[in-house]
Amino acid sequence: MCLSANPPHTICLTEHHLDVNEIDTIVLANYSLGAKFCRNALKNGGVSIFTHGSIHSTNINLNKFCKEKDLEICAVKLHLPCHKICIITIYRSRSGNFQYFIDNLEKILSIIYSNTTEIIICGDININYLNDSTHKQLLDSLLASYGLCSTVQFPTRIQNTSHSPIDNIFINTLKFSDFSLYPIINRLSDHDTESIIVRNIFEQNRNAYFYFNKKN
Repeated sequence: MCLSANPPHTICLTEHHLDVNEIDTIVLANYSLGAKFCRNALKNGGVSIFTHGSIHSTNINLNKFCKEKDLEICAVKLHLPCHKICIITIYRSRSGNFQYFIDNLEKILSIIYSNTTEIIICGDININYLNDSTHKQLLDSLLASYGLCSTVQFPTRIQNTSHSPIDNIFINTLKFSDFSLYPIINRLSDHDTESIIVRNIFEQNRNAYFYFNKKN
């Protein structure tokens, strides 16, 4: 997919399937690898965040919380003129330990959260948000305590007769009330890409573009 017409400020990938040496060789014009997690024991998996060269970002090291299949996570902090925004990217396998996922996500949010930093979470969490479930309720309850809520209300994985929104983006819709979210059919994986535009986040009424894709 061509990003040159309207390049996003961050590109977040899940299940990149690369090891540490391979992902460090990835070159995206005008982007740098801001954060990553790669599996060691199991195949595939992994998450990464690429940030555009026009913005200053720093890595947030979450490696001690990562556990393959249960919680694969990485994060960057964007230092914008009017905001500091933490972008978190997550992959949770359907067969992973949900209790480990929810317990450690809570620990991470308690560390990152502050009155001066906004949080945006995106990723493949393998929770179908078209259906009510205990997992959905527990995650919603945790995220709501940090002012975050789900924004994806459309299927992100379409296979034969199966349609499910198991990829999601969570933001504070009270502070970032003016946003647009839409799917992009990328034909690179069995999941569609989600693109979110948060308006007036910079000075001079500029918008911020965030792009989430499952790459497998």
